[in-house]
Amino acid sequence: MEKGMVIWFTGIPASGKSTLANEIQRRLEALGLPVEDLDADEVRANLSPNLGYTEEARDENTKRLAWFASKLSKYGANVMIAAVAPRQAYRDRAREWCDKFVEVYVETPLEVCQQRDPKGLYARAARGEVNDIAGMHQPYEAPTDPELHIRTTEGSVEECGDIIMAKLVELGLLPAAAQEAAQ
Repeated sequence: MEKGMVIWFTGIPASGKSTLANEIQRRLEALGLPVEDLDADEVRANLSPNLGYTEEARDENTKRLAWFASKLSKYGANVMIAAVAPRQAYRDRAREWCDKFVEVYVETPLEVCQQRDPKGLYARAARGEVNDIAGMHQPYEAPTDPELHIRTTEGSVEECGDIIMAKLVELGLLPAAAQEAAQ
């Protein structure tokens, strides 16, 4: 059985990580490939609802995501992870644990993320209800050497998806015919 790949979408909240992960999931499923979505917010809500957002809690959550992804990919699942993972060390650990690892840095200016705010996180911060947002209140370490650096303000979801699929082909994780077939 061929191992699956792990694609980790990282960036500050509301940067477009989940949107792009869903786009690539849709495209890979259209190719008939097995895909599992490990959205960090959903995993946290279902497996660790009381974990919190301290440095230690973020470390633990990303450790769980990386471990789970390594197990799923071992059995052929292609795993999409949309997680802030604000420290380079968290993403480096995931890279060590997952054989076919692709880091996608989803960069979006904070002002744009605040305007998007699909979960109301930045609105809650403006009201003083939260003060633990990575990239705003807490540090976010941008990736030092990601396989892909996507700027969501420079292209549509579809265009960003095309770039990601082309990179997966370039890395030898998908056959060349897959790129056109999955659009």
